[in-house]
Amino acid sequence: MAAKKDPAKLVRQARDLIEEFNRVVLDDAKDLSAPLSEATQALKSLVDRLPQAFEQTADVLEMLAANDKITMEQGRDPKAEVVTTAGELRAVAADSEQLAKSLSHPASALFLMGGR
Repeated sequence: MAAKKDPAKLVRQARDLIEEFNRVVLDDAKDLSAPLSEATQALKSLVDRLPQAFEQTADVLEMLAANDKITMEQGRDPKAEVVTTAGELRAVAADSEQLAKSLSHPASALFLMGGR
C-alpha cells in the first residue's frame, strides 16, 4: 500500500513553486522567451483545477462534521461553523471558476504571440 500524502504539504509545494515562478519571471525577464505563452497556459490549467479543490475540501469538511470529527474552541458549535465554512469554500470555488474564465482570453492571445 502506498504511503498517504499530506494534502497541506502538496499545496505548500505548489505555493512554493509559484513563488519560484514569480522570482524567475522577474529576475530573468530579459532571457525568457516571449511572451510566456506556455507558462500562462500552465497557470490557466492550475487555476482550472482550483474550483474542484475548494469543492472537495468543503465536501470533506462536511463529511468530517457529520461523523463528529470536528471540534471548536471557545464553545462554538462545530456543525454551524462547518456549514458557514463549507459555504465560504464553495463561494471561493465559484470565484475561482470566474478567474479561470477571465484567464482564457489572455492565455489564448499569448498563444498567438511570438518573440523576436
